[in-house]
Amino acid sequence: MTRRRKSEEGRVVLTNPSLVPLVAGPAHRNLTLVEDAFGVDVTAQGGDILVHGDDPVSVNQAREALQSLIEKAEAGMALGLPEVRSAIIFVRAGSRARSGALALPGRRADIKPRTPTQSVYLDALMGGEFDLVFGVGPAGTGKTFLAVAVAVSMLLEGRVSRVVVTRPAVEAGERLGFLPGDLEEKVDPYLQPIWDAFKTLLGAAQLERRKAAGEIEVAPLAFMRGRTLSDAFVIVDEAQNTTRMQMKMLLTRLGEGSRMAVNGDPSQIDLPRSSDSGLPHALRILRRVEGMKIVHFTAEDVVRHPLVGRIVSAYEREVADPTPALSPPPVAPEPMMTEESASFDVDLQIEAEGWHGVFGPDSDAEVGKIVKVASRYFEPAGDSFALLLTSDAVVQGLNAQWRHKDQPTNVLSFPAPETVHALEKTLGDVALAYETCAREAQEQGKNLKDHATHLLVHGLLHLLGYDHEAEDDAAEMEGLEREILAGLGIADPYQTHD
Repeated sequence: MTRRRKSEEGRVVLTNPSLVPLVAGPAHRNLTLVEDAFGVDVTAQGGDILVHGDDPVSVNQAREALQSLIEKAEAGMALGLPEVRSAIIFVRAGSRARSGALALPGRRADIKPRTPTQSVYLDALMGGEFDLVFGVGPAGTGKTFLAVAVAVSMLLEGRVSRVVVTRPAVEAGERLGFLPGDLEEKVDPYLQPIWDAFKTLLGAAQLERRKAAGEIEVAPLAFMRGRTLSDAFVIVDEAQNTTRMQMKMLLTRLGEGSRMAVNGDPSQIDLPRSSDSGLPHALRILRRVEGMKIVHFTAEDVVRHPLVGRIVSAYEREVADPTPALSPPPVAPEPMMTEESASFDVDLQIEAEGWHGVFGPDSDAEVGKIVKVASRYFEPAGDSFALLLTSDAVVQGLNAQWRHKDQPTNVLSFPAPETVHALEKTLGDVALAYETCAREAQEQGKNLKDHATHLLVHGLLHLLGYDHEAEDDAAEMEGLEREILAGLGIADPYQTHD
């Protein structure tokens, strides 16, 4: 705290000066965290805490964080490092901690969210609007603990008659068949973190009583088949390790008067084939289903050791690197459409001359119209994607590098990883090959612009999670393509190719 004093100044006054040591922390540790977070100088003088800095916005944010800490100290809360980091995160996100908290009988402190995303997740679980809530993101973000806390709260309030927690018996590098004991004994060690959460919230004695009464059950996924879970709060943990059929089985267990929290991290799939995971599949096909909500957590929401958040971010960057950058993102993308309804933003790059004759002199506007119609079936929410109109040679190179197929094709789609989409709102990249598209249009007797429009819509749907590997998925994807193209005045492209 010996930094040079700067031009802007902010002052936070404590009505009770004796709280200054609590707010400042041992050796002014809490104030140092605020300094480092906002690039300011913080000093404590008597009953005042002074903030100095070059940037008035940073000074004001530091004052807000300190004011939040003062309010917590006045309420009798201990101010450890987690509370200080939470105050900083909320201010950076432009929001203060939610006014409501989860109070459990017998606990001295209420359970409060530490990040804005936790706040959204807690609201979704506690409210009556959603009976199915997905918590998606890295470990250490509090997904399971908060879900257990809400479940316990509803159990104690009589809003549900039991709590059921389940998870698949899959772990990285483990073969359960070689472990001693029956299935329940084999899986029990993997359920220990959940039991620990219950013990923290209820105490060991009450937990054992409620287990014996059948009010709390923690079981492997294999025990869920054939059951109907009515009047229950159901938590599915480590959902990324469920298969598609297992996920469908779990979701259809939901009975009258029940709600379900499904938590998982799509980047930590331990199944032999990651494409078999039921979590990303469910997120894709259920995103438009009424009564459910998806909450995405990121490294910013990690509430363990601060190093964990930095580790998660590093791995997310590594996962993002292999995604081919087909065209550099614009510095300040401007929406191409002037209508009020939302649309995906498109970063268009034309590399093959022939494409100018396909979409006309104003290709940006023509492509924008196509995407505008497609966007009506979704909720763009600021999402964007890159479109590369290029040649066979370029697409062949991309196909060889990323798909291991050394040949040109009509369209390639490269969806952005979940974590990249959550942070940057980019869906990914689509590339169209001119020569192949022109040849196909001639062979099939189609207008080249109509054919290219179909391929653009097809590629965009791939970015949005649709595929045609399974018969049902193909039917769903083709049906949506027909609807979008009909809205553009284009005939059914599959009519002569069934």
